[in-house]
Amino acid sequence: MNIKALRTLGCVAGLAVGTHLHGAVSITDLYSAGAPGNAAADLGGVFGYEIDVATAGFTAAGAGKLVMVFSGHDGNVAGIPRVANVTYDGAPLIEAVQLPDNLELATAGIFYLDNPGSDGILRIELAATSSATVHYGFGLYAVDGLKAGVQDTGSGRTATELTTTLPVTITTPEGFFVQEAVRNNQSFGDSVDDYTTLYNYSADSYRALSQYQVTSAAGDYVAPIGNTGENFRMVVAAGFEAVPEPSSALLVGLGGLVLLRRRC
Repeated sequence: MNIKALRTLGCVAGLAVGTHLHGAVSITDLYSAGAPGNAAADLGGVFGYEIDVATAGFTAAGAGKLVMVFSGHDGNVAGIPRVANVTYDGAPLIEAVQLPDNLELATAGIFYLDNPGSDGILRIELAATSSATVHYGFGLYAVDGLKAGVQDTGSGRTATELTTTLPVTITTPEGFFVQEAVRNNQSFGDSVDDYTTLYNYSADSYRALSQYQVTSAAGDYVAPIGNTGENFRMVVAAGFEAVPEPSSALLVGLGGLVLLRRRC
Protein backbone atom coordinates (compact mmCIF):
# COMPACT_ATOMS: atom_id res chain seq x y z
CA MET A 1 0.00 0.00 0.00
CA ASN A 2 1.30 3.42 -0.93
CA ILE A 3 0.58 5.89 1.84
CA LYS A 4 1.48 9.52 1.35
CA ALA A 5 1.65 11.71 4.44
CA LEU A 6 1.08 15.40 4.47
CA ARG A 7 1.96 17.58 7.42
CA THR A 8 -0.11 20.69 6.94
CA LEU A 9 -0.21 22.84 10.00
CA GLY A 10 -2.69 25.69 10.23
CA CYS A 11 -3.88 27.74 13.14
CA VAL A 12 -6.32 30.45 13.98
CA ALA A 13 -5.13 32.71 16.77
CA GLY A 14 -7.18 32.61 19.94
CA LEU A 15 -7.40 34.54 23.18
CA ALA A 16 -5.04 33.39 25.90
CA VAL A 17 -6.53 33.40 29.40
CA GLY A 18 -4.08 32.08 31.92
CA THR A 19 -2.59 28.92 30.43
CA HIS A 20 -5.67 27.97 28.38
CA LEU A 21 -5.99 28.96 24.74
CA HIS A 22 -9.59 29.56 23.69
CA GLY A 23 -10.86 29.41 20.14
CA ALA A 24 -7.65 28.02 18.62
CA VAL A 25 -7.81 25.42 15.87
CA SER A 26 -4.73 23.59 14.60
CA ILE A 27 -4.54 20.67 12.17
CA THR A 28 -2.14 17.93 11.17
CA ASP A 29 -3.39 15.75 8.31
CA LEU A 30 -2.56 12.55 6.41
CA TYR A 31 -4.11 10.89 3.40
CA SER A 32 -3.97 7.65 1.47
CA ALA A 33 -5.42 7.85 -2.03
CA GLY A 34 -7.48 5.00 -3.43
CA ALA A 35 -5.94 2.73 -6.05
CA PRO A 36 -6.92 -0.55 -7.75
CA GLY A 37 -4.34 -2.44 -5.72
CA ASN A 38 -5.79 -1.33 -2.40
CA ALA A 39 -8.23 -4.22 -2.00
CA ALA A 40 -10.02 -4.96 1.23
CA ALA A 41 -8.48 -7.83 3.21
CA ASP A 42 -10.05 -10.61 5.24
CA LEU A 43 -9.49 -9.49 8.84
CA GLY A 44 -10.84 -12.69 10.32
CA GLY A 45 -14.49 -12.93 9.37
CA VAL A 46 -14.81 -9.26 8.38
CA PHE A 47 -13.37 -7.38 5.44
CA GLY A 48 -11.58 -4.08 5.63
CA TYR A 49 -8.20 -2.48 6.20
CA GLU A 50 -5.58 -2.20 8.92
CA ILE A 51 -3.09 0.64 8.58
CA ASP A 52 -0.20 1.44 10.89
CA VAL A 53 -0.35 5.22 10.62
CA ALA A 54 3.00 5.62 12.36
CA THR A 55 4.68 4.31 9.21
CA ALA A 56 3.41 7.43 7.44
CA GLY A 57 4.69 9.71 10.17
CA PHE A 58 1.23 10.63 11.43
CA THR A 59 0.29 10.97 15.10
CA ALA A 60 -2.87 11.94 16.94
CA ALA A 61 -1.54 11.16 20.41
CA GLY A 62 -2.35 14.06 22.71
CA ALA A 63 -4.59 15.80 20.16
CA GLY A 64 -8.03 16.94 21.18
CA LYS A 65 -9.81 15.16 18.33
CA LEU A 66 -9.15 12.63 15.58
CA VAL A 67 -11.31 12.99 12.45
CA MET A 68 -11.40 10.41 9.63
CA VAL A 69 -12.97 10.86 6.18
CA PHE A 70 -13.51 7.75 4.07
CA SER A 71 -14.78 6.76 0.63
CA GLY A 72 -15.10 3.24 -0.77
CA HIS A 73 -16.56 1.83 -3.97
CA ASP A 74 -16.86 -1.43 -5.86
CA GLY A 75 -19.56 -3.50 -7.55
CA ASN A 76 -18.05 -6.87 -6.61
CA VAL A 77 -19.14 -7.06 -2.98
CA ALA A 78 -21.86 -8.97 -1.16
CA GLY A 79 -23.65 -5.94 0.20
CA ILE A 80 -23.01 -2.19 0.22
CA PRO A 81 -19.34 -1.28 0.81
CA ARG A 82 -20.42 0.56 3.94
CA VAL A 83 -18.08 1.15 6.88
CA ALA A 84 -19.30 -0.79 9.91
CA ASN A 85 -16.66 -0.04 12.54
CA VAL A 86 -13.53 2.09 12.81
CA THR A 87 -10.96 1.90 15.62
CA TYR A 88 -7.75 3.78 16.31
CA ASP A 89 -5.38 1.90 18.61
CA GLY A 90 -8.43 -0.11 19.70
CA ALA A 91 -10.58 2.92 20.57
CA PRO A 92 -13.84 3.12 18.55
CA LEU A 93 -14.52 6.16 16.40
CA ILE A 94 -18.02 7.64 16.36
CA GLU A 95 -19.85 7.88 13.02
CA ALA A 96 -20.79 11.50 12.37
CA VAL A 97 -22.36 10.85 8.97
CA GLN A 98 -22.26 8.16 6.27
CA LEU A 99 -24.19 7.83 3.02
CA PRO A 100 -24.23 5.16 0.28
CA ASP A 101 -24.92 6.24 -3.27
CA ASN A 102 -28.24 5.60 -5.01
CA LEU A 103 -26.87 2.49 -6.73
CA GLU A 104 -25.37 1.18 -3.46
CA LEU A 105 -21.96 0.79 -5.12
CA ALA A 106 -20.12 3.43 -3.10
CA THR A 107 -20.14 5.06 0.32
CA ALA A 108 -18.70 8.16 1.95
CA GLY A 109 -18.44 8.89 5.64
CA ILE A 110 -16.91 11.00 8.40
CA PHE A 111 -15.93 9.58 11.80
CA TYR A 112 -14.29 11.09 14.89
CA LEU A 113 -12.70 10.27 18.24
CA ASP A 114 -12.31 12.78 21.07
CA ASN A 115 -9.02 12.81 22.97
CA PRO A 116 -7.18 9.90 21.32
CA GLY A 117 -4.77 8.72 23.97
CA SER A 118 -2.17 7.02 21.83
CA ASP A 119 -1.32 5.93 18.30
CA GLY A 120 -1.54 2.51 16.75
CA ILE A 121 -3.45 0.68 14.04
CA LEU A 122 -6.29 2.32 12.16
CA ARG A 123 -8.77 -0.51 11.54
CA ILE A 124 -11.61 0.05 9.08
CA GLU A 125 -14.20 -2.74 8.94
CA LEU A 126 -16.68 -2.95 6.06
CA ALA A 127 -20.28 -4.11 6.37
CA ALA A 128 -19.94 -6.14 3.17
CA THR A 129 -19.60 -9.87 3.82
CA SER A 130 -16.94 -10.45 1.17
CA SER A 131 -14.72 -8.39 -1.06
CA ALA A 132 -12.15 -8.76 -3.77
CA THR A 133 -11.43 -5.28 -5.07
CA VAL A 134 -13.05 -2.58 -2.92
CA HIS A 135 -11.05 0.56 -3.59
CA TYR A 136 -10.85 3.26 -0.98
CA GLY A 137 -9.44 6.56 0.08
CA PHE A 138 -9.15 7.77 3.64
CA GLY A 139 -7.92 10.90 5.34
CA LEU A 140 -7.00 11.53 8.96
CA TYR A 141 -6.91 14.82 10.87
CA ALA A 142 -5.47 15.44 14.32
CA VAL A 143 -7.17 18.64 15.47
CA ASP A 144 -6.78 20.74 18.60
CA GLY A 145 -8.99 23.45 20.08
CA LEU A 146 -12.38 21.89 19.25
CA LYS A 147 -15.42 21.05 21.38
CA ALA A 148 -16.25 17.41 22.06
CA GLY A 149 -18.58 15.72 19.58
CA VAL A 150 -19.74 16.98 16.19
CA GLN A 151 -21.89 20.09 15.95
CA ASP A 152 -23.65 19.60 12.59
CA THR A 153 -23.63 17.32 9.53
CA GLY A 154 -25.07 17.33 6.03
CA SER A 155 -25.35 14.89 3.13
CA GLY A 156 -26.84 14.65 -0.33
CA ARG A 157 -27.07 12.40 -3.39
CA THR A 158 -28.60 14.78 -5.92
CA ALA A 159 -28.03 18.36 -6.99
CA THR A 160 -31.34 19.32 -5.33
CA GLU A 161 -30.35 17.74 -2.04
CA LEU A 162 -27.06 19.60 -2.11
CA THR A 163 -28.87 22.93 -2.13
CA THR A 164 -31.60 22.04 0.37
CA THR A 165 -30.12 19.68 2.96
CA LEU A 166 -26.35 19.98 2.92
CA PRO A 167 -25.45 23.31 4.58
CA VAL A 168 -23.56 22.69 7.84
CA THR A 169 -23.89 25.33 10.55
CA ILE A 170 -20.97 26.42 12.74
CA THR A 171 -21.96 28.84 15.51
CA THR A 172 -18.54 29.74 16.92
CA PRO A 173 -16.14 32.24 15.28
CA GLU A 174 -13.61 29.47 14.66
CA GLY A 175 -14.24 25.88 13.66
CA PHE A 176 -13.35 23.00 11.34
CA PHE A 177 -15.39 22.03 8.25
CA VAL A 178 -14.66 18.85 6.29
CA GLN A 179 -16.36 17.21 3.30
CA GLU A 180 -16.06 14.05 1.21
CA ALA A 181 -17.59 13.60 -2.27
CA VAL A 182 -17.76 10.70 -4.75
CA ARG A 183 -18.63 10.65 -8.44
CA ASN A 184 -18.31 8.32 -11.43
CA ASN A 185 -16.42 8.77 -14.71
CA GLN A 186 -15.80 12.53 -14.61
CA SER A 187 -13.06 14.11 -12.54
CA PHE A 188 -13.63 16.58 -9.74
CA GLY A 189 -12.35 20.11 -10.10
CA ASP A 190 -10.59 21.25 -6.93
CA SER A 191 -12.24 24.20 -5.26
CA VAL A 192 -10.43 27.46 -4.74
CA ASP A 193 -11.24 30.08 -2.12
CA ASP A 194 -10.64 29.04 1.49
CA TYR A 195 -10.75 25.25 1.09
CA THR A 196 -7.75 22.93 1.13
CA THR A 197 -7.82 19.64 -0.79
CA LEU A 198 -6.69 16.67 1.26
CA TYR A 199 -6.99 14.29 -1.70
CA ASN A 200 -8.52 14.07 -5.18
CA TYR A 201 -8.07 10.53 -6.42
CA SER A 202 -9.15 8.19 -9.18
CA ALA A 203 -9.57 4.41 -8.92
CA ASP A 204 -10.96 2.65 -11.99
CA SER A 205 -13.96 4.75 -13.06
CA TYR A 206 -14.61 6.34 -9.66
CA ARG A 207 -13.40 9.65 -8.27
CA ALA A 208 -13.31 10.92 -4.71
CA LEU A 209 -12.52 14.36 -3.36
CA SER A 210 -12.04 15.52 0.23
CA GLN A 211 -11.54 19.12 1.29
CA TYR A 212 -11.44 21.01 4.58
CA GLN A 213 -11.39 24.51 5.95
CA VAL A 214 -10.46 26.14 9.23
CA THR A 215 -13.46 28.47 9.46
CA SER A 216 -13.06 32.03 10.67
CA ALA A 217 -16.69 33.10 11.04
CA ALA A 218 -19.95 31.60 12.29
CA GLY A 219 -22.44 30.65 9.59
CA ASP A 220 -23.54 27.99 7.10
CA TYR A 221 -20.91 26.11 5.08
CA VAL A 222 -21.57 24.05 1.96
CA ALA A 223 -19.28 21.44 0.44
CA PRO A 224 -17.46 23.16 -2.45
CA ILE A 225 -17.94 20.42 -5.04
CA GLY A 226 -18.56 20.83 -8.74
CA ASN A 227 -19.85 18.64 -11.57
CA THR A 228 -23.05 17.60 -9.78
CA GLY A 229 -24.72 16.19 -12.89
CA GLU A 230 -25.64 12.68 -13.94
CA ASN A 231 -22.48 10.99 -12.71
CA PHE A 232 -22.50 12.58 -9.28
CA ARG A 233 -22.93 10.04 -6.47
CA MET A 234 -22.97 11.74 -3.06
CA VAL A 235 -21.31 14.13 -0.64
CA VAL A 236 -21.11 14.22 3.15
CA ALA A 237 -19.93 17.09 5.35
CA ALA A 238 -19.43 17.80 9.04
CA GLY A 239 -18.75 20.87 11.16
CA PHE A 240 -16.80 20.91 14.40
CA GLU A 241 -16.77 24.02 16.60
CA ALA A 242 -13.90 25.56 18.51
CA VAL A 243 -13.85 26.06 22.26
CA PRO A 244 -15.44 29.51 22.52
CA GLU A 245 -13.59 32.59 23.67
CA PRO A 246 -14.88 34.14 26.89
CA SER A 247 -16.97 37.16 25.96
CA SER A 248 -15.75 40.64 26.75
CA ALA A 249 -18.94 41.22 28.74
CA LEU A 250 -18.11 38.24 30.93
CA LEU A 251 -14.58 39.51 31.49
CA VAL A 252 -15.90 42.96 32.42
CA GLY A 253 -18.39 41.36 34.76
CA LEU A 254 -15.69 39.34 36.46
CA GLY A 255 -13.64 42.52 36.87
CA GLY A 256 -16.60 44.22 38.54
CA LEU A 257 -16.99 41.34 40.96
CA VAL A 258 -13.34 41.69 41.92
CA LEU A 259 -13.86 45.41 42.66
CA LEU A 260 -16.97 44.71 44.71
CA ARG A 261 -15.15 42.07 46.69
CA ARG A 262 -12.35 44.50 47.49
CA ARG A 263 -14.89 47.00 48.84
CA CYS A 264 -16.33 44.49 51.32
